[in-house]
Amino acid sequence: MGKLFGTNGVRGVFGELLQIDFIYNLTRAIGTYFNGKEILVGCDTRHTSELIKKIVFAGLSSTGVAFYDSGVAPTPAHQYAVKYYNLDGGIIVTASHNPPEYNGIKLLGKNGDEIPHSEEDKVEEIFFEQRYVKPEKLSKCKGIIDPIEPYINGIITHVDLEKIRKKGFKIVIDPACGTASLCAPKLAKILGVKAYLINSNPDGYFPSREPEPLRENLKEVSKFVAETGSDFGIAFDGDADRAIFIDNKGNIVWGDRSGAILSKHVLKKHGKGTLVVGVSASSLVEKVVKENGGDVIWTKVGSVIITEKINELLSKNIFAFGLEENGGFFYTPHQPTRDGCMSLALMLETLATENKTLHELDKELPNLFMFKTKIEAKNVNREKVIENIANKFNNYRHDRIDGIRVWLNEKEWFLIRPSGTEPIIRIFAESDSEEKAKKLLKFATDITQNEIYNLIHK
Repeated sequence: MGKLFGTNGVRGVFGELLQIDFIYNLTRAIGTYFNGKEILVGCDTRHTSELIKKIVFAGLSSTGVAFYDSGVAPTPAHQYAVKYYNLDGGIIVTASHNPPEYNGIKLLGKNGDEIPHSEEDKVEEIFFEQRYVKPEKLSKCKGIIDPIEPYINGIITHVDLEKIRKKGFKIVIDPACGTASLCAPKLAKILGVKAYLINSNPDGYFPSREPEPLRENLKEVSKFVAETGSDFGIAFDGDADRAIFIDNKGNIVWGDRSGAILSKHVLKKHGKGTLVVGVSASSLVEKVVKENGGDVIWTKVGSVIITEKINELLSKNIFAFGLEENGGFFYTPHQPTRDGCMSLALMLETLATENKTLHELDKELPNLFMFKTKIEAKNVNREKVIENIANKFNNYRHDRIDGIRVWLNEKEWFLIRPSGTEPIIRIFAESDSEEKAKKLLKFATDITQNEIYNLIHK
């Protein structure tokens, strides 16, 4: 991982890392990287996004790069637009699920995927060496393009419209005042779904709830699903590339469980395939996929890494798709990136095909429980924290794909890994009972806190 780019682009607090001169020079480096090509520039609803986008325009203009303005839209819509309009790449101003004071810059390649970390390294080299291109003529925005209509039209080509419409579904949509507000209600209407909207006015301060759809942030929408007798609820993150589902009884179906349900449907729909999944997901995912004739490849956490592995498999004519436990699902016939609105359409198709409720489908999955938390880790060497913990569990079955994952037995494991987007350490724990999973999470959290304390007070 580079000095600037994390697991999903460059992110920071506006006014701290993201100062005007930094954004301008980083964009000059990006413009140099895209020298002579055409790209789009889009953003999310954050209160600083439009300002940052103007600075990005200035940086690109100084390098002579031709660019289009794709406005405010979900990240997957911007990604789809790159391919739809036959552009060479793009820049999205977004911090996805981070708190309101954060923002960031994400780079897209020619097919709309986030560029690999190896390509981000090239941008960093240009930035730190200040090797900015100096064109004979400054460029300017070539016009405004619409990313939303093509994106929605693309989604509906991949599901059985008539089958969904016949069911007369009723759902609750919670965009968290983010970009899903601009797409999810329109998609639901086209699919013939009655949708109750909650937290649906775009607002970059996210006044209704935090933009990350964590369990503690979804109590309101869960209650509303049960009260309205809806078939399910869907809660998006800030830029709508992830979505968490709530079943018809108001229970939160975490991302690896909903992902397992969707994976089972995808394998029935397309035949044999390979699921690419980050190590923070539940082990039930592997069990479900293999039971349905699929293969599983585990990777480091991060959508860039999962997309890169999916593309590698697709290049070998292996059908592949992906998921993350945080609600990211990668349906490659649409695009090999995580996509909240595509997940919505797929879930509707799944329920219509199976003729079962989401609660029933969830109950068919292995009875495993996972919980997660995060610990602030500013001004501490997080990699050293992980290394010290790993040394304590050398005698246990473990892997170092990403951080340290320790298996206590076949059904119990915990994962401790540094976040690639925030100065925190993320902790996951899974067991075959809710009580044991919570105890294991506390055990792993206590170990991590002790190591942080020891490093700080060494």
